[in-house]
Amino acid sequence: MIRLFVWMQEGEGWKTILALTYAIVCIMDFVIMPLLLNYDRQEVLSMAYAIARDTTLDKSIALEMLKDVYRTHTPYTLQGVGSTFHLAFGALLTGSAIGKFKEKL
Repeated sequence: MIRLFVWMQEGEGWKTILALTYAIVCIMDFVIMPLLLNYDRQEVLSMAYAIARDTTLDKSIALEMLKDVYRTHTPYTLQGVGSTFHLAFGALLTGSAIGKFKEKL
């Protein structure tokens, strides 16, 4: 554990951890979560067909029920002021890459 902290302080460890953290967050938010939310799509479609076929419901109520059934994943890192999350990570990664490039010159 101490070797990890030394590696993080002395070398380029924090940049590696930063890049891995950003990659994991983006993969979870843009790939894995949409797949998990759409995994049981057949059940959702059967519910939507049942709502659409039900003639006793008022059309506005049926529309609201269909809106609840058909939900899509909006990435958590883009909700609200979430785009600042990507801007901040982009600035840190770009700054570290430019610093590494200047060291090589």
